[in-house]
Amino acid sequence: MSKTAKIIHRILQVLLLGGLVCEFVFFLMHWGSLPEQPGIHFDHDGNFDVYASKIYGFYPHLISLIVIAADIVLTWIVAKEKLKLGLKVNEKGKRLIISSIVITLDIAAIAVVLCFCFWVYAVSKQSPKIMDNGPMIIFECTVHIVLAAVIFQCIVNRMCREKTESVTDLTPGEKRKRNLRFLLTGSAEKPEPGKHHGLIRVASWLIVGMMLAIMSFVIERLPHDDIADNYHGLAYFANFGDYYAKWLVFLPFIVMVPFMALFEFIGIRSMKKGRLHLTVLADRLKMIFAVFGGWWEIILGSEQPISIVSVCIFALLCIMTYISYFIKNRN
Repeated sequence: MSKTAKIIHRILQVLLLGGLVCEFVFFLMHWGSLPEQPGIHFDHDGNFDVYASKIYGFYPHLISLIVIAADIVLTWIVAKEKLKLGLKVNEKGKRLIISSIVITLDIAAIAVVLCFCFWVYAVSKQSPKIMDNGPMIIFECTVHIVLAAVIFQCIVNRMCREKTESVTDLTPGEKRKRNLRFLLTGSAEKPEPGKHHGLIRVASWLIVGMMLAIMSFVIERLPHDDIADNYHGLAYFANFGDYYAKWLVFLPFIVMVPFMALFEFIGIRSMKKGRLHLTVLADRLKMIFAVFGGWWEIILGSEQPISIVSVCIFALLCIMTYISYFIKNRN
């Protein structure tokens, strides 16, 4: 990272910690004035739809702390190049791309913390209207910033890539393949099997860890519409239209994590033996299982039904991944 990027990175992390401190102090200042059952959750119209113990007011502080910790760890890993990102660019390009990734992660974390600052203000003041537009504007701005960062990284990767092969002697068909590969992946070079092995390992298990931490806190307020506490210890499962034990909310990860552990073992063993296509298969399946497991955890935590569409997409991705491995391994 350049000196300027490091300074920006430090400033953004100070803002992150400052946001956490401000929201925490602000909530404590209004703790005594809150009713025992304040509004703590909001519907799409900006009104409270859940009233519960004010102890749940510490929910945003916990999530903000997790987000800040994740940002500190991820930015350190990227900045110190602890993971092989598969970059085939010169030193200037590598410096620009790494700086861009680090700053983008900081901005995304700030957006999350800022949304929770709105949440804390709305709960502390018992004025939910601020949640109607504020977080959505932050979300839309963050999405545009992330997309702009991705475009910037692709351009840098294109402009600063190392000249590993001569492109003047390529046939028109090979040049078209290079252009298509660049549009799809951000790199015109043929991908090396297993080059993102370390990155996928960290990302997949990070998804599991963060979602388990979030769901462990969310599960206490389920079912969210049980104001009379008629279903204590139960959660509503929309797919079955009935209430069951809360621990079943963790069912996606109960099913997925053992498979992920198996893929982890296969990936490590195949990498050591040089079977890189098998490593790629294990890594891709592990990431698919982590992403869909986390998504289905969010769905169950929101007491919404898991759609057959998402299940079909999950199955289709797994099948396509195996077919890709079979074809490459056969070749």
